[in-house]
Amino acid sequence: MKMKSKLFILIAALVSAFSLSSCLGESQSYEYPSYEAMVTVGTNARQLYSDGGQILKPVNTITGLDKVERAYVAFDLVPSEMNGSKLEPGLMYEVELDANYSYGIPTSSVIDLCENPVAVDSLTKTQQPIVGVNNLYVKNGYLTANLAFTTRQFAPYYVDLAFDSENDVDENTKTITFTLYYDCNATPANVQVNYPFSFRLPSSLFHRFSDASSINVVLKYMAGLGGETNELTCTMKPEDFFLPSY
Repeated sequence: MKMKSKLFILIAALVSAFSLSSCLGESQSYEYPSYEAMVTVGTNARQLYSDGGQILKPVNTITGLDKVERAYVAFDLVPSEMNGSKLEPGLMYEVELDANYSYGIPTSSVIDLCENPVAVDSLTKTQQPIVGVNNLYVKNGYLTANLAFTTRQFAPYYVDLAFDSENDVDENTKTITFTLYYDCNATPANVQVNYPFSFRLPSSLFHRFSDASSINVVLKYMAGLGGETNELTCTMKPEDFFLPSY
């Protein structure tokens, strides 16, 4: 039986970006806002946890923001006189979000192949190459990276991140290795997508490395039709693997 994660995306969904829309009405400015951030969305979107370490408290509503786990948001500070000042990690800021430049980030959970071994065949059997991956990091309990790949316009496709919690976690070298899988699911693939994706990490990873000062993250992916693989690495802190307290 074919098994895939729920990260089942349409090109149209990427363009419309979860159809986030503002409730501000005609008074909203269409100038580009002063700030932008990748965030983890708190309960009912009352607070947004920036990957830069700030906590953002929106004074307005963007329809659909409370339905996503991760988002890219553009915003101005409230009061507006504060715009231009440096945002400090650990502090809370009231912000006015701009729906015209904000969008949801496709998000799913990491697959543990040790707990779900039947998924191995499904992931590898229809695997296709990824054009490129960059900007890899872990923050707020999510692994995030920009992915570039080809697909067919308006056709669904699958993107999954997996690891084996027994064989891909080395507590001696403080290293975790993940593998990215892409299934175009349609041919011909004639449209290139370049978009950020986030993957929710299991809390067990934080606890296994809670006494470490840093964790090495390795991300592997198939880069060619012949099975050639590329990999990216980054070094993060154990607390980066921990979800914010909502």
